[in-house]
Amino acid sequence: MSVKKLRRLAVTAVVWMLILAASLTSATYAWFTSNTRVSTSRATARTSSDAVTLEISAAGGENFRAVDAAPITQVNRTDAQNLMPVSTADLRTFFRCTLLDGSRTSYQVVTEERDYYHGVVYLRAVVEGQSTGGRLALYLDESASGGGVLASASDGYLLNAARLGLTFNGGNGKIFYLSARQNAASDQVRNTYLNGALVRDGMVLGGTAGNILAVNDPAAPLSAYTISTENGALRLPNEPLLYMELNTIYAVDVYFYLEGCDPDCSDAVSFDAADLHLAFYGILE
Repeated sequence: MSVKKLRRLAVTAVVWMLILAASLTSATYAWFTSNTRVSTSRATARTSSDAVTLEISAAGGENFRAVDAAPITQVNRTDAQNLMPVSTADLRTFFRCTLLDGSRTSYQVVTEERDYYHGVVYLRAVVEGQSTGGRLALYLDESASGGGVLASASDGYLLNAARLGLTFNGGNGKIFYLSARQNAASDQVRNTYLNGALVRDGMVLGGTAGNILAVNDPAAPLSAYTISTENGALRLPNEPLLYMELNTIYAVDVYFYLEGCDPDCSDAVSFDAADLHLAFYGILE
């Protein structure tokens, strides 16, 4: 593969999880009942060459306007002030817990996109003097020039249970772990049941409202799509997030949620705060 141009895009979304005024019960739950608040900052785009431009906008279609910084516009039908544990295998159908008594658990499909954060920004790759042909390979970037680490937290507990989801133009989504660490054993909970059976580690809820299933967690580590450098040389993952066609607008849907089936999703994360910074690295083929 011949690399003609390099292009960097840094999209920043600072997500602070602030606990609402609510008291916790003495018990510890995987699907806890305390609420959190979510807010986001702006998204910014940076470039390193005048020949190729990776544009960012808060709106798509005819309203696409390239800006230096764009808000990650929340698209939830509700205001998403409360962030609660949910579970999903595809970023399309989210399930929430409606009853937890230690041996049996009931679930329902999340309606109106409550309980998790869903925002969107729009991207477009433009090459000077070239309207068709070629494509931009898009990766995640944790380099210092890309903005550094993609996610951090005061003690890491929130990230241990959190997930980042990305979809492009409504296609199949990719889900990522935000931390390779785990809570201390005393702060892990395994009391998620489906049809009377314990949902094992590494499983999440999938299927439909009438047929909820425990399926393998599709989440991948961020490193699977993140560039790195070694001895000054660029090292690429095996595959990019996607290939962007030139002059095509891509809606990037951003999901941030707590995976209720994760043993780390316990009361221990309720009072934590996290800083999420998304950075993308593009290579024009």
